[in-house]
Amino acid sequence: MPSLTPLLALLALTSTTTLAKPLARDEPVTFALTDINYSSNMVYSTPAHLATYGGTIQFNVTNNAPAAVPYVTKCSAYGRHLQDMFYGEIVYTCEQPVGAAGSTTFTFSRPDNSFAVNQTWTDYNGKTWFGQGSGKADLKCKSETWQNANWTMGQLYSTYTTTCETGSVTIVPTVVAV
Repeated sequence: MPSLTPLLALLALTSTTTLAKPLARDEPVTFALTDINYSSNMVYSTPAHLATYGGTIQFNVTNNAPAAVPYVTKCSAYGRHLQDMFYGEIVYTCEQPVGAAGSTTFTFSRPDNSFAVNQTWTDYNGKTWFGQGSGKADLKCKSETWQNANWTMGQLYSTYTTTCETGSVTIVPTVVAV
């Protein structure tokens, strides 16, 4: 009868290799949006004339795909729709670090603080992936109005400013190989 020792040794080696695979592969890919900052302002030069207005959204995206996206993507945009400045219909491109493969785009809708994020990346095996997902941030915002009680022509009449505390949201995207 042949010895089972070499076969058991091979089986033990194979089992160890299987167990040594990164556990992160079994976890869903997530896009962590952190350091979300939103602000907007509207300035009236007269009671009936909106002189200037606009809003900014800024945040960082971190993709937890194992060993595939070892950097933080910086996203920002300037919106110029009246009232809430962003309504989710414009796609903005984020700034990838120099030398980073892939791309990240997003939309933002201020009325419900919802984000839609698309990202492509290449993993350590050279395979390209596309992830797409959305989520809502719980932004704590405050608005302030200032009005010049003694307004005369040539002076500012009023300002309306909204600022939010820094927020975050984690999105679990649908991921497909490209």
